[in-house]
Amino acid sequence: MENALQPGDYWDRRSDDRKHWETVIHLFLRPVTTTLLKHLQLKDSLQILDVGTGTGEPGLSIAQLYPKARVTGTDISPRMVEIARENAREKGIVNFDTVCCDAANMPFDDETFDAVVCRNGVMFFSNITAGLKEINRVLKPGGRLAVSAWALLEDNLWISLVLDTIAAVTRRKLYNQHVPGMFHCMQPGVMADWFDTAQFQQVEEELLTGIVQFDSVEDHWRYVTMVSADVVNALKNIPVSVQEIIRSEVAGRVGRHVIEDKLYFQWSLRVTSGVKA
Repeated sequence: MENALQPGDYWDRRSDDRKHWETVIHLFLRPVTTTLLKHLQLKDSLQILDVGTGTGEPGLSIAQLYPKARVTGTDISPRMVEIARENAREKGIVNFDTVCCDAANMPFDDETFDAVVCRNGVMFFSNITAGLKEINRVLKPGGRLAVSAWALLEDNLWISLVLDTIAAVTRRKLYNQHVPGMFHCMQPGVMADWFDTAQFQQVEEELLTGIVQFDSVEDHWRYVTMVSADVVNALKNIPVSVQEIIRSEVAGRVGRHVIEDKLYFQWSLRVTSGVKA
């Protein structure tokens, strides 16, 4: 199975599902946002770019934390951008703008932004080097970039358990880490090498771990099959009857992660940052 994702229209189809799970995603990734901000070393009156903002995060949170800053969120999906704008209006956030564009071809002048963030989006770039070079172009000298991407698949049981079960039931190789997908950048040092290629300086990597909670076995299944891109992609051509077998197998395997009817999994993710010379 190939896990490469079609841009734009694919994410348009996923946008309403992500909107539905926004609260869970926000809690899940809050420590990631905190670490990204630490690496960015932000000040208040800045121009900040959030690449691959999806439904608005972490750009909206940054805009709230730094009300004198101007935050621009970009995404390749028109529907994601629309939801991000709606979220900004609902929260009364006035220092957040959106632009629909490809990360490798952004409509901004050279040296526009003081800082750029990309939370769990860079691994979906069709060309990571091109995307990072474009980010370098729009950054001011001395500006910082911080990105996050999932670490080793086997250290993220909340999803690897599901992908392994799909592979076992369908009896075929499931995951190809060499094409865009959630774990395209999972190997240590890989993202740092891409940063070097894009001519970023002072490159640092930090490994993060945490715990994600699901309220039930059913919630876990619904989350991974609605939000987790690689599971969605893996299931898309599998008959419903076979998907039900997979669902039953997964439910049986997650039992040891249940404590008082709730599921708890460890997750692992890596933040990489650098500075434009």
